[in-house]
Amino acid sequence: MSPNQFVARHAWLAALLALVILQVVSSSALSGQRRAIVTDLLQFTIMLCMVAGTAINIPHNRGHARGFWALMTVNAAMWTIVCGFWVYYEVIRRLPMPAPQPGDTFLLLHVIPVMMALAMLPHHIEKKDSLSSNLEFPLIVCWWLYLYFNFVFVWHYLHFDAPNFHRNFNLLYHSELAIVIVSLGYLARKSRAGWRQIFRHYLIAFLIYAPTSAIINVLIQEHMYTSGGLWDVPLTIALAYLAWIGFHAHRIQPQAAPADEDMRMGLAIPEWAASIAVASIPATALFSFERLHDPAPVRHFRIALGFASMLLIAVLIFTRQHLLNRRLARSLADAKQAFDDLERLQTQVMQSEKLASIGRLVSGAAHELNNPLAAILGYSELIASEQGVPAEQRAFAEKISQQTRRTRNLVANLLSFARQTPAQKRLTDLNVVIHNACQLRLTSFPANVSLIRDLQPDLPQVMADDNHLLQVLVQLLNNAIDALEEVGGGQITVHTHASGDQVMFEVRDNGLGITEPARVFDPFYTTKQPGQGTGLGLSACYGIIQEHGGTIECSNLAPRGALFRISLNAMSKSKIAEAVTAT
Repeated sequence: MSPNQFVARHAWLAALLALVILQVVSSSALSGQRRAIVTDLLQFTIMLCMVAGTAINIPHNRGHARGFWALMTVNAAMWTIVCGFWVYYEVIRRLPMPAPQPGDTFLLLHVIPVMMALAMLPHHIEKKDSLSSNLEFPLIVCWWLYLYFNFVFVWHYLHFDAPNFHRNFNLLYHSELAIVIVSLGYLARKSRAGWRQIFRHYLIAFLIYAPTSAIINVLIQEHMYTSGGLWDVPLTIALAYLAWIGFHAHRIQPQAAPADEDMRMGLAIPEWAASIAVASIPATALFSFERLHDPAPVRHFRIALGFASMLLIAVLIFTRQHLLNRRLARSLADAKQAFDDLERLQTQVMQSEKLASIGRLVSGAAHELNNPLAAILGYSELIASEQGVPAEQRAFAEKISQQTRRTRNLVANLLSFARQTPAQKRLTDLNVVIHNACQLRLTSFPANVSLIRDLQPDLPQVMADDNHLLQVLVQLLNNAIDALEEVGGGQITVHTHASGDQVMFEVRDNGLGITEPARVFDPFYTTKQPGQGTGLGLSACYGIIQEHGGTIECSNLAPRGALFRISLNAMSKSKIAEAVTAT
């Protein structure tokens, strides 16, 4: 690959390499203030590139990956502010950098967003409906801020003590860097493909930066550091490397993989780290309280800081527990709903199996009964119509015919229950079927029973046998009338409506309700007096609706009454067009 091709393919890498080369040249060829100015401007430019490199990854990612790059952008911005102070003093004002430095707070805290970004595990697919350590992160941030204010801030701003400040600053800062390096090493070993590259690059960059930073901090503490010296060369290399990683990630677009449960418990820090943080704050406050040789303002500040931190952590823990309780309540409600659905499904399966087995038995018996019933009915009618037969015998023959017809109707119900009559399905308007059923039944409607029709206009059509549905509706109306006559009258409401891809019609009454709603579709189950019902009507209705691919449900209403709800699949316009074409 020629130099021109390399620059065209890796423009940002080439630009950052040019800045590093310029740093090496300036450190060797320049001296004094000019070398400091060139170094500060170079590093500030690289820092701006680092912010841009991480920020361009935010819009192209989702979930934890977006959070990762957002936090890395915050880290880069805080780091850039530190470098900006050097530019302000050494380039703009041409003054030596004061000690301690104004940007030390940003320098110490900029690693916290990096730790939070790694703890988000951006290389894993985010799980839905999980707390995902959302409140553990504020707990960890609170802990690091507490350490900063307790051990560094007090010796920097409250009561300046150079030895304590530099010792605590270096210890805390490089503890943060050590945690980042260990985490990156672990992630680089456990991740895959593109994210493994990203973590490895960050690991190498921080391995270059951490010892260089430690040495520079010692030199600053001993007043031996000057900007642009040889120690700024590896520092500039590390910063340029960190800046390039963002542009490299934008080019390769690393993809998240399914989470490994062991990995999520092993590194996703949150819970165990938050527990350690919560326990360590009061312990540290007690330790600081016993240091009586510290200045009074420091001790008083630490006591107030400890109480404030514990209060904040208590609020966070309470909030987390509240959210967890709400999540558990939702889970319990979902589990109960799932259990109820399972019970309902089991009931339907048992009902279907029961009807199927009884239906096979009934259909065989019914066919066997039809032939002798036809002969008995024929001969009895022949005897009853014969004028030469005495009147008493003709009366007996008429009774035989009457009972035979009743038996034949029972057999017809048995055959209907067993679904031996094939359905002739076609496009059907339920409102028309309901209107016909009501008209048929209104001819013998009791005076103390009223009928209300609440039908949705433009109801979607269904593919059904209108004669079979007519039987179902008449049966439901008969049951409602019988229930209301037992209480001296009442009101029946027939209602239709569409819900999604379902068409529903309901028959409800304001009678006493049903004693056992779960058993009303059982064959031969009836609450009527002996001789007034066979218990096969609703079983036949159940079979018809099942054959149509729908559902029929029964329930009691509050404060009184019964409801039968039937759901059938609605026909979409495309399905109607196909049905019309097929016919």
